[in-house]
Amino acid sequence: MKNYFLIVAFICANFLVNSQTVLPIQHDTLQYKQEFIVTGIADYSASSIFNSMSSKLLFGGAITDEIKTSSFDQHKGINRFGVDASAEVEYRNMQTNLFKKENLGFVIKGGYYNYASTIYSKDLFGLTFFGNERYLGTDADLSGSKFSAISFQKIGFGMIDKKTKSSISLNYYNFSNYAEGYLTDGYLYQSESGDSVSLTLGGQFDYSGSSKFMKGYGVGVDLDYRFAVMINPEKVAFIQLQAKNIGFAQMTSKITRYEIDTLLTFEGFTFDQLIGNSNVLDNGTSILDTLGIDSMSVTKFRFLPGYIQAGKIVDEMSKQRLQGFFGVRLYTVSTYAPLVFGGAHLRANDWLSIGVNASYGGFTRFRTGLYAQSTFKNMTIALASEDVVGLVSQQGKGKSVILRLRYRI
Repeated sequence: MKNYFLIVAFICANFLVNSQTVLPIQHDTLQYKQEFIVTGIADYSASSIFNSMSSKLLFGGAITDEIKTSSFDQHKGINRFGVDASAEVEYRNMQTNLFKKENLGFVIKGGYYNYASTIYSKDLFGLTFFGNERYLGTDADLSGSKFSAISFQKIGFGMIDKKTKSSISLNYYNFSNYAEGYLTDGYLYQSESGDSVSLTLGGQFDYSGSSKFMKGYGVGVDLDYRFAVMINPEKVAFIQLQAKNIGFAQMTSKITRYEIDTLLTFEGFTFDQLIGNSNVLDNGTSILDTLGIDSMSVTKFRFLPGYIQAGKIVDEMSKQRLQGFFGVRLYTVSTYAPLVFGGAHLRANDWLSIGVNASYGGFTRFRTGLYAQSTFKNMTIALASEDVVGLVSQQGKGKSVILRLRYRI
């Protein structure tokens, strides 16, 4: 049996490519007139799905029983999957004295963000990709599963302290895609013969199906606060408190909400026979009516999918060849687990730096990363991966590529 109602969560989580990079921020005290910073991220990570399967979910390809089984065996009671494809550009002007204050310049920024994430039970994965056969005569527990898929754009204006490089900006957001849902209760029981089905479902699914590019708007702030901490009379560490995309949004396009809270029992036929060859996308009304799922149009107010991070950053002006960096990150989405990270930054020579990092949490468990950074007179280029194992191995549980470019005058 293919449980079409449950597979929606996986489909929606895979039509987009939520992690921010831990590639260390470079802090310097040099006074530039102008600076451009461009960052691009392509990243996905999972707690339980091998790359041999997730790469085919995201980019297409045949998923064999062997591939499904190897990932299924990795699953625990709670599992996570998250993807992020985003780009951001920032312009800093430190020639201008904003508000006639000599220490203040201004920043202009813009970005395009695609986030998708899910937290789900092992049985949801099993039903979605194997059908009902391995659950005959037993319960399949689907409770607590959630997913979210969002695309939005940002433009912001703010001020920057020319000396400390601390900044704050007020941003306007446009939402172009939105889908979100959860199951508070979800249990499926089938008799051993498969001719009796009991289905308990409680939850909702919100979806913006409008063809309009502008489906909602929001306001929020970005904050980057940096300060020095004296380690000893000859050594200073720079600490960064960073918050990005903290705010709220109002969806202007009507949101279609599917809501269910019911117990269904079917006797004398299988669930496959109940829905036949239909599916929610092709013949959704018939299936939803059968399952007792109500649909309605609603307005939606929600918080932005932002994040907060605190930690020690790298001092670009330091004479030390080796520096450490570390921190903790929290997202404003319930599918993301708190993440801790740390690493080492080595200045190989005047123009080349390399580093390694490790992290635990987020949408996966343990990841190791590697980066290289080249610094020239007016430009810095950094290329990194937060998941070196996943980048080269089908047995990894994610892939990550990050590019950062800084140009200063």
